[in-house]
Amino acid sequence: MAEKVRPLVNEILERFTRENITPPEAGMVVLALISRLLEAMESEPEHRRYFVLTLINVINSYLLQEAGEAPSSCPAGSGGPE
Repeated sequence: MAEKVRPLVNEILERFTRENITPPEAGMVVLALISRLLEAMESEPEHRRYFVLTLINVINSYLLQEAGEAPSSCPAGSGGPE
């Protein structure tokens, strides 16, 4: 994860804890944010594609871990179009 966004992520997670947000509720928040972000990125197709590919890689890494295979890397937050 990019160091620039780490404090924001930690703050959001702390808020979830303070407000007793359950993991399923937190997941719905994340999905809603992804949906809104994709809408906001409509005018920037290259950034949008990179975001979608990064999201797919994160999910694939999770699935590989669940299947007992070690992913080679997880690109989330590592560069991309600026």
